[in-house]
Amino acid sequence: MKLRLPAALLGACMILFANGCSFWELGLNDALRPPKTMGDEAEIEKLISESAKGSYILKYPKNGNYRSAIITQDIDGDNVSEAIAFFRAKEEPARLHMLVMYESDNGWKISGDFVTETTDVDCVDFAKVTDSGSLDILVGYTTYSPNVNFLSCYTYRNGETTSVSAGQSYSAFYCGNLGSGNRSEVMTLSLYSPDNEAKATLLEYNDDKHALYSKSSVSMDPSVIKYRHVAFGELAGGVRGITVDGAYADETLCTQVIYYNRDLAVLRNPLYREKTPNPTLRTADIFSDDITNNKRLDIPTVHKLPFENANTQSVTADRVTLNNFDAAEETLVNEQDYALNTAYNFCVKIPKTWDPDSYTAQLDGDDMRFYEWKNNSPGEQLFEIRAIDATKWNQGKDKDGYTLIYRDNRYAYAMHNYTDSDSQFALTDDEIKTSFSLLTIAG
Repeated sequence: MKLRLPAALLGACMILFANGCSFWELGLNDALRPPKTMGDEAEIEKLISESAKGSYILKYPKNGNYRSAIITQDIDGDNVSEAIAFFRAKEEPARLHMLVMYESDNGWKISGDFVTETTDVDCVDFAKVTDSGSLDILVGYTTYSPNVNFLSCYTYRNGETTSVSAGQSYSAFYCGNLGSGNRSEVMTLSLYSPDNEAKATLLEYNDDKHALYSKSSVSMDPSVIKYRHVAFGELAGGVRGITVDGAYADETLCTQVIYYNRDLAVLRNPLYREKTPNPTLRTADIFSDDITNNKRLDIPTVHKLPFENANTQSVTADRVTLNNFDAAEETLVNEQDYALNTAYNFCVKIPKTWDPDSYTAQLDGDDMRFYEWKNNSPGEQLFEIRAIDATKWNQGKDKDGYTLIYRDNRYAYAMHNYTDSDSQFALTDDEIKTSFSLLTIAG
C-alpha cells in the first residue's frame, strides 16, 4: 500500500519516477488488451502480412506499460507517431519479428524488420539512452528460463532503425536518470536462479561502440523472489538512486537502495549485507516512493507500537517510519512516524514532539484508539478514530460525539478528541484531522 497525503485535501502525492518492465506488475486481462485502433491500421496490417509472407500471429508484451502487439509512439518528437508491431509468422514458430514503421507522404513504410530467436515479448519501453535525439526502443524478450529475459535496444532516426548492442539478461529493467546529463540510464535487476546471480547492473550508452555497456554491477539479496515496487528519485544529499521493494517467499518485504557512487565509480547496495538482517524488513505492504511529496524517496521501516502482553500484541497498531537515505553515511534517517490501520486502510501522522515510547495505539473493531504509554501499560486515552459505515453516517447513526474527518463510498472516518489542553499530547481537532491519511493499493 501507499500513503495518500494529505487526506484532508484529498490529494494523491505518489510520484512514480521509474519507467520500466517487471514481470509481476500487471495481470492477464491487461496482457490481452487489443491493439489501439488507428486510421492507417489497414496499411500497417498490410506491411505486417507482407513481412510475414502470409499468415501471422500477433504477439503481445507480457509486462510493462505497453501491452499491445501494435504500439504507436512519437519516437522522434515530430508530433507524428511511428508504429511498432510484434508478430510471429506461422511458418516460423521460434522466430519473432519486431517491425518498425513510419508514415511518409506516400503512406506507411518499413523502417526495420528485426528477427529474434524467441517466441515471446516480455516488455517494451521508450527512453533517451543514446545520443540520437529520439526516444530509443528498449525491448525485452523471454527465454525458456523463468525470470530470465534478455534486453535489446534500437535507435530510430530519419526513417531508419538500427540495433544497439545490449546483450544483457534480466528479470526486470527500468529506465531513469541517475544524474549524468539529459540521457537516461538502464538499470537491470536479476533475481537469483541457476542461470543468474542476484544483482543490479547499470547500463550506459557508449557512442564509439554503439552499444549499451555494463558500467557497474552490485549484488542483491538472493532470497528475494519477486519485485513489488521500484522507483527512481532523489536521495539525501542530492544523490539520485533507485529503491527496490522485494518480497521473500513468506511475502515479507524489504527495500534495497541502489545508487552510483561517483567517487568510487561503483554501484552500491548498502542495505543488503550478507547474513545481516535488512533494517527495512516488514510485513506491511508499504512501498518506497516520494510518499511525503518532498521530492525525495521515502523508505519505510515498520515496528510494533508498545504492547503489554501477547493478548494485546495482535491488536496493537504498527508504527511506520518514513526514512530518507543518506548516501554519504549510507544510513537511514528518520523523517516521520505514522500509526497504521490496514483493516480500514488509513494511517495517522504522529507529532514529532511525541517520544516513540510515550504512546501506543490499539485496534478494536472499527476503532483505532491512542493512549499514553507509561509504566509499561496504557495510560490516559488521547483520541480515537472510528470507521463508520457510510450509509449509517448519512442516516445520522453512530455520530454522537464524533467529528467527521473524511467520507467515501464505504466509510465515514470520524474522530473523538479526549486530550487535555494542558497535556504534552494535546492536539486540536484540526491537528487530528490533518494527521489522517488514506492508504491505497500500489499499482
